[in-house]
Amino acid sequence: MFRSRSYLFVSIVLVLGTGTASAESPSSSPEASRIIALGDSITKGVRAGVSADEAFIAQIEKELNDAGFSVDGINLGIGGERTDQALARLDELIDLRPRVVTVMYGTNDSYVDEGATVSRLSLEEFTDNLRTIVTRLLLHGIEPVLMTEPRWADDASPDGLGRNPNLQLEPYIRACRQVASETGIPLVDHFAHWTEARANGQNLRDWTTDGLHPNPRGHQELAKLMIPVLERLLEPPPIIPFETELQTVLEHDDGQFLWYHPRATPLPTSDDPNQPNVLITLQQHLHTSDHYSGLSMLTRTDQGRDWTGPISVKELDWVREPEGVDVAVADVTPMLHPPSGKVIAVGAQVRYSAAGQQLEDRPRAHQTAFAVFDPKSRKWTRWQRLEMPADPLFNFARSACAQFVIEENGSVLLPFYIGRSASEPFGVTVARCSFDGETLTYEEHGNILALDVARGLYEPSLIRCDDRYYLTLRNDLKGYVSVSPDGLNFRPAKAWTFDDGTDLGSYNTQQHWLSHQDGLFLVYTRRGANNDHIMRHRAPLFLAQVDPDLLQVIRSTERVIIPERGGELGNFGASTINDHESWVTVSEGVWNEDARRRGATGALFIGRVLWGNPPSDSGSP
Repeated sequence: MFRSRSYLFVSIVLVLGTGTASAESPSSSPEASRIIALGDSITKGVRAGVSADEAFIAQIEKELNDAGFSVDGINLGIGGERTDQALARLDELIDLRPRVVTVMYGTNDSYVDEGATVSRLSLEEFTDNLRTIVTRLLLHGIEPVLMTEPRWADDASPDGLGRNPNLQLEPYIRACRQVASETGIPLVDHFAHWTEARANGQNLRDWTTDGLHPNPRGHQELAKLMIPVLERLLEPPPIIPFETELQTVLEHDDGQFLWYHPRATPLPTSDDPNQPNVLITLQQHLHTSDHYSGLSMLTRTDQGRDWTGPISVKELDWVREPEGVDVAVADVTPMLHPPSGKVIAVGAQVRYSAAGQQLEDRPRAHQTAFAVFDPKSRKWTRWQRLEMPADPLFNFARSACAQFVIEENGSVLLPFYIGRSASEPFGVTVARCSFDGETLTYEEHGNILALDVARGLYEPSLIRCDDRYYLTLRNDLKGYVSVSPDGLNFRPAKAWTFDDGTDLGSYNTQQHWLSHQDGLFLVYTRRGANNDHIMRHRAPLFLAQVDPDLLQVIRSTERVIIPERGGELGNFGASTINDHESWVTVSEGVWNEDARRRGATGALFIGRVLWGNPPSDSGSP
């Protein structure tokens, strides 16, 4: 039912593009994947008895290219180098735009020189430097691979303490393993391999020139251990075919409000043709920055493409406080909770002044609220605040514009951006919550991802795909991504790039996920699409497949899912509707006459993604 004639309800179908992403599409740039080996003299390799083409990185380049990979191996090993010296030249390495960097240090850091009683660098310094190298590489979109140094031979020359250098090296080896574990970075454990070989009777002298530096056979052993890890990283995922179709559900631009933040969720199927099977929540943008009405909903029946609404939900309207402050919930995402059959809607609790400005006028003014929709009764509960820990880090705690994950056991993983106040850079964490069909309750949260750049990391979205959990993260300057094995503990953020190493160009806006058949996809905006006239380049909306190991966008799969017509499209949703299609939902932000001249009408779009094959049970939402 329509509440007024001030907006037009239309249904326009447009198939986007002339092609379909297919299995034959190349999944990476024709340019060779650059692998840099960063390390000391063991990495450099060249010495009496070892030529440049016998060093492990040269052997790896040859073997990977023979196996069908296109690889350019670059040796940046420097004799005698420590981790502090590596940090000093890291920017030069980053400028080379490698896809992968192998990092192997510890022998020089740990060594005790003649006349000394301590290592050249302390264990703490070594650990901090190694962690910093990993973090900085990720922040530039580069995948690090940590490696332990190989073991010294038993009869190697003693160090300054008169002992076999392995005794001083072993704590540094353990630290390297620990950094790899803490950061979720691949580890190649040469020390363990050489130790096992020694235990099996191998004389390590036979793998070295001098009890330490590998000879050609030793470099073969290093390469043999590294190749499977690099193959796994560089092997492109199968390309998932899809087509896209555009529908316009309604149009509205009367100068008073725009429909905004439309996000969809499927509802339980029913044989009753009057039972809606898709729900879209949306709000009115009231032409003041970040000023939104209460929640409304659109519903679609099982029959055809007919929509009912938007209908305002009185239970989810503003609450007026005595001092004239309106309390609302904005940036809402709904999701079906299969174990209970209910829909959970989650958004940011906001306090508005009479002029529509967001207020931070009391402790914990910026929190997260939820409401529950029962498809059987078609009733909503009122908004309830999700109570977070008393720690000051949660004084500002929003799960807003965020995809979340519902586990098989019914628990809910909600991504938050948090901080002591709105004036500090935000960090991101994921909280596990229980849900009993009526109430969402905080149980625990994972580690906190932080970035002291502009407003930090915020508006995260979470998805589960192939038993791993992926976060995409907004920042004012660029987008970031992270991955976790358990949905709570995530590795340091990595900058979004294309698979040729170039920056994705998405900044200061949301990105969201889709998954299908264990394939991972990103929906995003970016620079470089003849869209300099659009605020923050927030149109068009792109869809592309993601390499789940290197966490890069596969450029050849990129498609426009929602076209640019002069309006901005930065506040959108992405959701799985059924086994065969997913939706991207967005409304045009029409802020000036130029947008109207270019064709923007305040349309609410559905970008349908029609998958070529049915999905496997990947557990994605």
